[in-house]
Amino acid sequence: MGLFSFTHKPEPERVVETPLGPFTLAYSKDNRNIWTNRTGRLAMSVRGTEFQPDRAQLKFLENIDKEILNLNEKISNKFIEEFKEADMEADFSKWQERFKLEAVQVLHVHGDEAHWNITFEDLKEPYAQFTLTIEGQQVTDFYIDK
Repeated sequence: MGLFSFTHKPEPERVVETPLGPFTLAYSKDNRNIWTNRTGRLAMSVRGTEFQPDRAQLKFLENIDKEILNLNEKISNKFIEEFKEADMEADFSKWQERFKLEAVQVLHVHGDEAHWNITFEDLKEPYAQFTLTIEGQQVTDFYIDK
């Protein structure tokens, strides 16, 4: 056994049970704490303290299906706009016809307004992932990862 084996033991994984399932502290450095849950149909991530996920962000995630439903038209329009701008074929009128919802990352919640990212997987070649940034009820940015 090495000299430092007793003093440098890895910390046990920190898991907190929530109404949405277990959230694991995935990153913690310089007061930046990210909690993740990958047990359901979506990968979810929220901020929080080093001891628990942020309650307001968890509450927002409890209603994520309603939030997405309210933004369906804006999400579809953003995809179509970005595809046309990139000279890509926009062979869909609704995002659900071509994309699968993959992940939601809540950045912060202030009152009734959230700032969050939503990631989609393209079901058509080249099978890229697209992330939209949403502030309140506005789709404000668009990223692509291959």
